[in-house]
Amino acid sequence: MRGQIIQTVIIFTFLLLLPTTTAANAAVPTTSLQRQQSRVNPADFPTVDPDYIYNQLFFMVTRFQHREAGYSAASSPGNGHDAFATYWANEIAQDLTGFGAQVQHDSFPIKGWQGLPADVPAFNVEVSVPGATHPEQVVVIGCHYDGEAISTQSANDDASGCAIELGVARAMGNYWRNHHTYPARTLRFVIFDAEEQGLFGSFHYLNNTVNGDTHNIVAMFNEEQNGIAYPLRYLGRLSNPLLPFYIYMSPLTNSQLYPAQAKLSAAQRASIINFRKLMQQAVPAAFQQFQALGFQGLTYHGANRQDVAQPVFGSDQLSNIKQADDKLGGSDQIAFTLAGIPCATFVGNSTYYDHNPPAWSYPFDQQQDTIQLMNTFAQGGSQKSNALMLALALPGMLTSWMLNQPSILGQSATGDLPQEVPIAAISDIGQTRVGQNLILNARTAFDPTSKNKALTYNWNFGDGTQASGIEVHHTYRATGTYTLTLIVSAGNRTSRISKNLNVTEQATSYYNVYGNYPSNGNPPHNPQVKLPAPDDTLQDKVIGPAASLITTPTGATVQKPAGTVTKGATEIPLALIVGIVLFLALIIGISVVVFNKKSR
Repeated sequence: MRGQIIQTVIIFTFLLLLPTTTAANAAVPTTSLQRQQSRVNPADFPTVDPDYIYNQLFFMVTRFQHREAGYSAASSPGNGHDAFATYWANEIAQDLTGFGAQVQHDSFPIKGWQGLPADVPAFNVEVSVPGATHPEQVVVIGCHYDGEAISTQSANDDASGCAIELGVARAMGNYWRNHHTYPARTLRFVIFDAEEQGLFGSFHYLNNTVNGDTHNIVAMFNEEQNGIAYPLRYLGRLSNPLLPFYIYMSPLTNSQLYPAQAKLSAAQRASIINFRKLMQQAVPAAFQQFQALGFQGLTYHGANRQDVAQPVFGSDQLSNIKQADDKLGGSDQIAFTLAGIPCATFVGNSTYYDHNPPAWSYPFDQQQDTIQLMNTFAQGGSQKSNALMLALALPGMLTSWMLNQPSILGQSATGDLPQEVPIAAISDIGQTRVGQNLILNARTAFDPTSKNKALTYNWNFGDGTQASGIEVHHTYRATGTYTLTLIVSAGNRTSRISKNLNVTEQATSYYNVYGNYPSNGNPPHNPQVKLPAPDDTLQDKVIGPAASLITTPTGATVQKPAGTVTKGATEIPLALIVGIVLFLALIIGISVVVFNKKSR
């Protein structure tokens, strides 16, 4: 009789606990997601912070709207163009503190929109960090920051790229500090202007700013319109497919867009082949890093709006990343590719202007391009979406992995460098033609010992003339190949940087076909695309340890209580479950004691 009573109590206790346990696990089916939740240590390469990228994007596009190139505040009231550029430059310089980062504004004239002449120059913004062992070689990361005449936030196209650049800069800076290293080559972060008016900023950069030094550009990464891509499903619905993410690479064969690729030199072809092979390795490495960081799954919305957890960044989803020859066109990688430089353009959805667009065609270049609409596309609601956050971080993670490779940017350990030798790089080198006034500077030079020693600068132009100073001017009088040398000294410690310049009668010019089609800044909308209304009761969630690290765009941390289990749209604290178990165990114990007394 006593055994039957105890058995009954135990069964009753089990039945009480069963619904709680089942409900707690409903959002995490026993699939590969649970197997993937075993933590592994992140790989040792610069790792972007998805939260930082999203929050920077949110801040910039809601604070600095309507970014028109070539128009003053008087002619374009509310133009956030210049303030955006200033904020971005200050933020990225802060991310790169301690590495000699220098900001340069590079202005150039533009005509403006059709029927509305520009009244001020456009300008690119470049932030440079000098390389420690090969400062003469350069890697460029770029995107554009201007919008259309009708634009509001221009969040997807292309403030997303600007935020990704910030994320990469912060990842690189943190990695160098923690590992006591410096970049081996010189790294330049650039935001190009007047892209929407005809790619004028990037073509000015190649045809003027770096025209005499393109052979020293190792690679270019173009962070184009990103975010509406893997691991996002339109409206966060499980019934919709995972959207693809595209990596467009410099081609090796001729095309309508690049008609002279067959004329690339053997060295250029080898560099592009190596670049493409590395990018193939970058994708699985980035997936594994997201997993190791705790981004192992996302919730999507089921048929009844319930949360359904699904694994992300697994090897079975690598096919959602599409790597192909660049046939995209219409973006800032074109001038670099024409110059024979290995390029990668990262881009998400771009089907809005197609004749038969899918439902998830995002309205880039339209007034509706906002961070709120991006969130809605990602999860159904306009608040911060974790799927969107991860989609924005993916191109940044790929970029940082690529930069870490010895043949791209590489790194130099402090212990491997001569002690107390300044680190420096020569500024951009413009057109190297006879009679052209070259303006050169060494403003990136710094003392890595932080002793703030006074630096001196001596230049040898290779034609029998010399100069001194942090900024110099020089004009070559005859054609030929000259070795330009800069010696930066801190006391008796010196650093030497040399570049070979090919001085010609005429500078190389890269033809901008997009400059022949002036725009009025008001691209037509596509009536076939019906934009969704947000439902702010819908919210996606991260599955995995990283869930507790997500913050709101204002910077307030959204911390989940320690030890919680996801249950659909609610949380069940683990302490509550343990408390119930202990309470029921107490009841069992009391029942046993009472029964024993009665038996006696």
